[in-house]
Amino acid sequence: MLKLNTFLPRLAAAGVTPENVDYVMCTHLHSDHVGWNTQLRDGRWVPTFPKARYIFAQREWDAWEAMQRETPQPHLVDSVLPVMEARQAQLVGTDFALDDEVWLEPTPGHTPGHVSIHLASQGAHAVITGDCIHSPVQCVEPEWIVRADFNPTMAKATRRRFLERYCDSSVLVCATHFPEPSIGHVVQRDAAFWFEYDTTKG
Repeated sequence: MLKLNTFLPRLAAAGVTPENVDYVMCTHLHSDHVGWNTQLRDGRWVPTFPKARYIFAQREWDAWEAMQRETPQPHLVDSVLPVMEARQAQLVGTDFALDDEVWLEPTPGHTPGHVSIHLASQGAHAVITGDCIHSPVQCVEPEWIVRADFNPTMAKATRRRFLERYCDSSVLVCATHFPEPSIGHVVQRDAAFWFEYDTTKG
């Protein structure tokens, strides 16, 4: 995970300004995955990326909007609702494809409409896990859950399907919460799955 206040400087170091960003894709709407959607300017929360379309799964938004009606969710107030109010959100299905190089894959359980993001370019593939898997130990023990899982039974099943799908494949797995470098491959080791870090991309 990025340290506090390093996200935009890292983008700048890569030659990307907020105005250059066309799409923001959120795997789900937990606070630690929407925090840079907005910035506080002149006392108001506004989208960080003024020209971008923010891609949210409709199912995910519906679940959080229902919770917001019952009990205000602070991270929605400052990091999601301003995007909706600015009309920069695009609500999509959990199998939405931006094009033939970027698409969503439904990975529910951690949240109702959780998705992972699949990337393809020149024959190479990668997948961003979001929170369908939190730790390398869950490769060995996919039945282990985290407290934040909305539906633990579904989260376990989703995690196992994810590991089976990408095990021993060439698809690069970008694991959101793994220790850096958080990029590697899922491999079979005896009767268990294993995460093999790709140190060349750290």
